Amino acid sequence: MPKRSDPARKKYTVLVAVDFSPSSARALRRATSIMGRRPDRILVLHVIDQTFIERCICNRLGTENEIKKKLFIEAKKNLNDFLRAEGMAQESIEAMICAGIPFLEINKKAAEKNVDMVIMGNRGNSGDMQTIFFGSTTERVLRFMSRPVLCVPIEEDRKE
Repeated sequence: MPKRSDPARKKYTVLVAVDFSPSSARALRRATSIMGRRPDRILVLHVIDQTFIERCICNRLGTENEIKKKLFIEAKKNLNDFLRAEGMAQESIEAMICAGIPFLEINKKAAEKNVDMVIMGNRGNSGDMQTIFFGSTTERVLRFMSRPVLCVPIEEDRKE
């Protein structure tokens, strides 16, 4: 088996989708040691939901540019705080923020970055009617993803 420093060895990359929920925090913790080894690269992705942006515009809370700018600034701060709270502020990770439809953006980034696995919590912050009728972001990622996906349950979901 090639050693970690062997340049011929393929780098193992995971993408962790986070929404700052307890479930995504567990997913991030799980990413630091997956399948008995530490990934060479951890990409942490937060997607600002385009539907939320559109609701803000419809409710005249600002222009699209103003709303996106504010949401990106807030998301960057929240992501930095989230990583720091998980003890990963100093880790060699790549933090990414984008706007769009969450499950599509997660799939898109996984393909663009050629990740080996996507890791995400099984239950995020949303609890709205759309989730009930169309499924959660995790369920939608699973439907369309061509790469392995690890869904990490929150603690109370686990059966001991």
